[in-house]
Amino acid sequence: MRVRSASAFSTIYLDPPWPESGGGRVKRGADRHYPLMPVKEMPATIFGSGVYHPAPNSHMYMWATNTYLMQAGWLMEQLGFRYVTCVPWVKTQKRAGLGQYFRGKSEQLLFGVKGRGYAVRTPKKYVVGLILAPTTGHSVKPKATYDLIEARSRGPYLEMFARRNAQRPGWKFWGNEANVGGQ
Repeated sequence: MRVRSASAFSTIYLDPPWPESGGGRVKRGADRHYPLMPVKEMPATIFGSGVYHPAPNSHMYMWATNTYLMQAGWLMEQLGFRYVTCVPWVKTQKRAGLGQYFRGKSEQLLFGVKGRGYAVRTPKKYVVGLILAPTTGHSVKPKATYDLIEARSRGPYLEMFARRNAQRPGWKFWGNEANVGGQ
């Protein structure tokens, strides 16, 4: 996770490694797929990344599992952003989700602003705050997420805790499994 960047990002997108360890006899949690991080350590990791430089007026998108909604709000605040709303991702396949009380078929993409935010790219009526898409692999988010972010918010864009390199113009990527840089 080493890359230095002095540029300020208008839009920051995070998929934090929430400590979802799963339960029961079969190991099913995120810890089976990638290293997890205690929530309280996340701000220091993000600030110490060398790439976290939000513009004074900027947007943030952050994935939160339903279990970690409260902690996601705390993390967003620690990073200097004010929560505004969320975009649910409804997982459309018949069998989906884990959970102790309910089978979770959604994740939440929290949206926040820093400073005044900024004028959005498109009128409100053209960007629907809902993602309907199947899962394609553990922690793989739908391509529609990038489309939604690019339709609403301007670049340059930074994805933190990236698990894959999505080659997209105007984006930089930082994470354990990403070669930071981007286009």
